Amino acid sequence: MSAFPLADLGFQGTLQKTFATMKWATLICLLIFTIATESRHLQKRHHEQHTRLINDIIKAVGKPVVEKLLLVMLAQDFEKCSLDEHLRVHAKIMETVDNCEKHPEEAICKKPAMELYHEIVCKEEDLDQIYPWTKECCGKEEAERIKCFHDHRAYQVEEYKIPNIEESCKAHAEHPQRAFSYYIINIAKRHPELYPPAVLGFAIQYNQISTECCAAEDKAKCFSERMPQVKKLTDFLEDKQKQKCRIIREFPDIVFKGLTLVQVSQKFGKAGFEDVKKVTEEIVHLNEDCCKGDAVECMMERMEATDHICEAKDKLSSKLADCCAKSILERTPCLLALPNDESDLSKELKNYYEDERVCENYKKDKLLFLAHFTHDYARSHQESSPQSCLRVSKGFEGLLEKCCASENHAECLKQAPILLEAALKEIEELRKQNCGALQLLGFRDYNIQLLFRYFFKMPQVTAPTLVELAGRMTKVAVYCCGLAENKQQTCAEEKLDILLGEMCEKEKHTFVNDNVRHCCVDSYANRRKCFTDLQRYPNYVAPAWDESKLHFNEDLCKGSEDDQIKKKLEVLVEYMKMKPDCGPEKLKEVVEAFRKIDIKCCAAEDHQKCFDDEKAGLLQIIEAH
Repeated sequence: MSAFPLADLGFQGTLQKTFATMKWATLICLLIFTIATESRHLQKRHHEQHTRLINDIIKAVGKPVVEKLLLVMLAQDFEKCSLDEHLRVHAKIMETVDNCEKHPEEAICKKPAMELYHEIVCKEEDLDQIYPWTKECCGKEEAERIKCFHDHRAYQVEEYKIPNIEESCKAHAEHPQRAFSYYIINIAKRHPELYPPAVLGFAIQYNQISTECCAAEDKAKCFSERMPQVKKLTDFLEDKQKQKCRIIREFPDIVFKGLTLVQVSQKFGKAGFEDVKKVTEEIVHLNEDCCKGDAVECMMERMEATDHICEAKDKLSSKLADCCAKSILERTPCLLALPNDESDLSKELKNYYEDERVCENYKKDKLLFLAHFTHDYARSHQESSPQSCLRVSKGFEGLLEKCCASENHAECLKQAPILLEAALKEIEELRKQNCGALQLLGFRDYNIQLLFRYFFKMPQVTAPTLVELAGRMTKVAVYCCGLAENKQQTCAEEKLDILLGEMCEKEKHTFVNDNVRHCCVDSYANRRKCFTDLQRYPNYVAPAWDESKLHFNEDLCKGSEDDQIKKKLEVLVEYMKMKPDCGPEKLKEVVEAFRKIDIKCCAAEDHQKCFDDEKAGLLQIIEAH
């Protein structure tokens, strides 16, 4: 997203106050998306539903913020509407909001803000003609209506096209208010799972970059250097939230609670178990609310978090003092920048396997005992990913079950340090193996190696899907292996967790094979390890040889460099699908032969003629098996 199309910039803005009147801090303070800022007050909140009236929200965040957050909600729910259509409906909502400020006693003003929003949009004429699903959703009770609206959000919008920069910059200068509305709407459309305050914060960043780049000498260079970084962060934050909701939806409650316990323990490494436990409970409940699709409740809970965490700062972390001394509008950027608190706890954790009362304490309350262990292991192993910490906890649980059922549990528990050491060794070897292979092979050949590896694990997957999976895994390796060694494993596991979560969600209705299904559904903590350890799928039946599936033609030379690479790799996958028993040497021979012809023909004046001339020789190499 570099600028905005000129066609969308006629002067018909309906927002009541200009972006210039809003302070950056007011909006950024709402961007609460990390463990530190997700935490609520340490007094456990009852799981009652709050009644969030529109006037209460205005008092909490200010009317300019409410205006823009409502625009985000509209765009996320109704992605097909144009800018003018969104602004027209938004104006109707704001009329009601204005009236409620003056007449709070009116019936509609006493309804929860989310219900008020739905009441207005559901009365839009011909709404069900554009969005047929609204007829069903609008007839439901509010709790069901919230879920219905959320479930019908679209995840695919038209591909973004970079507009003429000079024309867009001219329009940006002449109609800044409308331009900002455009950013809000387009980010919201493309990121329907991103929290409305986060959408608003990113719109501010895009707007600022546009303002500065439009004033730069080389506008195109400025946009191309600055916009992609914001886009990557936007994608990543939405991906993280989607993954949280997948875990909540697909696995037992205890899984997300355990994951959150690890993350809070690592964030507040010096905090005691009881305080971390209470924070964990609050975060779990917060995310459950957010994943239900109640944008207002989710937003308000997250906004309140900075105030609540600072009330408990002395119990959580000494690093919070400076941030909490700031105004509530300035706290969040400070909190986000805080590193994890390092614990001074011994990594050996001997009290969990050498104490003579270990089995007595474990049997008394197994979940509580394991939660204590998970808390201490996580905060004493900051270099380990949350998923790795959960695997260790799961392994330790298995050891406790075995040893505490034996006659000599003390002797049996001597295996504990071996188990803990093995877990650390496994992740260190995997880190070295992958980063070492990337350094040795380079991006291209490492990508091909991953493609081959995952083809044999799941040969039924379509060529484009396999190519995309291997490509994304390679990019994860490039990014994470570029970090400090103690950050690499956590980085890779987090990003692969999201990637595998996406893949498993797509496959869940018809898994490509039993091995994939097992890895996707059996254990969240072990999912990445399960895929890593998968061996060749034994029951694959190759289709008959059909050279027409190998598209050796000029299309391989067209499009961007990334597009060309994808098309070429898809040809290799199609070859492997028909010749799955070819060994590594044969694969290497085919890859090299294909690479030579590809380089030659894409450099030739007549690409197609070159491929036609070379195809017979290449097929001879390929079919010699």
